[in-house]
Amino acid sequence: MEEEGLPVSWRGAGEKAGGWARLARRRVPLLRWLPTYDRVSALADLVAGITLGLTLVPQSIAYASLANLPVQYGLYSSFVGTMLYVVLGTVKEVSIGPTSLMALFTLQICRGLPVEFVVLLTFLSGCVVLIMGLLRLGFLVELISPSVTSGFTSATAIIIVAAQLKGLLGLSFTAESVGDNIRLIVTKWDDIRYADCALGAVCCTVLLLLRKLKDVRVRSPRVGRALWLVSIGRNALVVLAASSFAYLTHHPNQPLFKLSGRVEPGLPRLSAPPFSASVDNSTVTFVDMVQQLGSAVIMLPIVMVLANIAIAKAFCAGGRVDATQEMVTLGLCNMAGALVHAMPTCGAFTRSAVSHSSGVRTPAAGLYSVIRHIDLLSKPKIVDVRSVARLWRRDRRELAVLALTFCVSIVRTVELAVLAGAVASLAVLLRQLMRPDIQLHCVKTAHGEAVRVRPAQGLLYVNGELVARRLQAAAARAAPRPVLLDCAHLAMLDYAAMQVLERLIKKLKADEQLLIMYNVAEPLVARFELLEGVERRGLRATSAAEALASVAGAPAPAQLAAGEDSAALLAPGEPEPDALQP
Repeated sequence: MEEEGLPVSWRGAGEKAGGWARLARRRVPLLRWLPTYDRVSALADLVAGITLGLTLVPQSIAYASLANLPVQYGLYSSFVGTMLYVVLGTVKEVSIGPTSLMALFTLQICRGLPVEFVVLLTFLSGCVVLIMGLLRLGFLVELISPSVTSGFTSATAIIIVAAQLKGLLGLSFTAESVGDNIRLIVTKWDDIRYADCALGAVCCTVLLLLRKLKDVRVRSPRVGRALWLVSIGRNALVVLAASSFAYLTHHPNQPLFKLSGRVEPGLPRLSAPPFSASVDNSTVTFVDMVQQLGSAVIMLPIVMVLANIAIAKAFCAGGRVDATQEMVTLGLCNMAGALVHAMPTCGAFTRSAVSHSSGVRTPAAGLYSVIRHIDLLSKPKIVDVRSVARLWRRDRRELAVLALTFCVSIVRTVELAVLAGAVASLAVLLRQLMRPDIQLHCVKTAHGEAVRVRPAQGLLYVNGELVARRLQAAAARAAPRPVLLDCAHLAMLDYAAMQVLERLIKKLKADEQLLIMYNVAEPLVARFELLEGVERRGLRATSAAEALASVAGAPAPAQLAAGEDSAALLAPGEPEPDALQP
């Protein structure tokens, strides 16, 4: 079996070893690239890891704050998954850790609940993702269309900006939605801390300027590299500068700025995930905690997998990803994170892009980023305006799905929005299956005339009756000429559709009219042959002329183009075939 997700050069020298060795290399990718790991790769990974650490640490602090958690929880989350991914990860650019999306989900799911609920959510999400990986259920992610993804990521950007505004203005309150945030900001306008607002504005301005620094063209490669490094590490530099300024100007009795408070020092102690919690002087059992978390135990893992696989595909060579291994790894990262009181984690596009541009060679770069152990400005760029414009021109039904997902995210929760968007996407797909495009043509051949019906999709229980009605209407219009069912585009035929075709064959035979099926794909020939009364001689014919010739018992024309002519049976604007009268 071909191993996917890693370059060929990473594969160990003992590729032809026994089955257990191959399984170990497939499930522990570290064994594939470690034997060939050299100084050049180590140096490249060291540079990429330190650069990644400059991004990871301030992001972890910011995302913990966004999730309304103590900042150390973000730091705990940033190193456990990163270390595990070094051993089990398949895509060298992926960086597992806190993300804005996970922080927002955590905030909406666990708002007002003790931190034990967050840790349990991390553990259960990891368990669900691990089970999905072991059972190879990655295809479930495909049920979430790109329109849904674009809708909730765009809404997430706006929700995060709205949630961060209160911190930028130095305000403190708890809001349920974007509307609540705006309303409370207006209500508390007189309480704005202007020092915090000024510091935030300066930080935003500096971040914007430093972002452009990497695009400055200079003659010296060393200077260019230094500018690039400063630009990439801008978050850490701004956090360090702002923190130093706040520390130097801080007065215990009259604090100038609102501070995040004391960060608990040291590494967390390993402990089992909390299966009970204390709420309002009463103990909440594990079952009650799961009921309180609700559908988030399922929806959050699906979003995790969706984000992680999308990032892996974006950076993996050739776009090929070992989805099973990625899901198993992501599940284990979150389960292990729960042991150190981490928040839910997955891959992040921004950090993965930093690793890629830093010249990362292997997942070992994540290990170096652990050693070096403001996101507001990047969020407007996530709003996917281009997708809206493209969908407006190409597919407005998918645009409606995007709009639904976006609106539900803003008004209610992202979790509910993903579910609503997935259901809406499936409804759009189901409608397309229920009303397939059907082409009707009059066909003239050397062996007579017929009406050709060509469905664009498979025949299933959801559309079998509709196709049968159109076939019957075409037959009534063509009588006494035969009806040709061109099966070139049919890839599926279920039992309900077979029953519908059998009834139609019997009815047309009673009216002394033939229904001839041709151009049938080889895998479906056996199923068509089971139809009672079917004209088996035409099933393997590849053209209308050949199908009519086989039924008539005459040889097919040598040149199909010369033996067959067709014209559209319906002109534009004519009524649908099922509305035609005999």
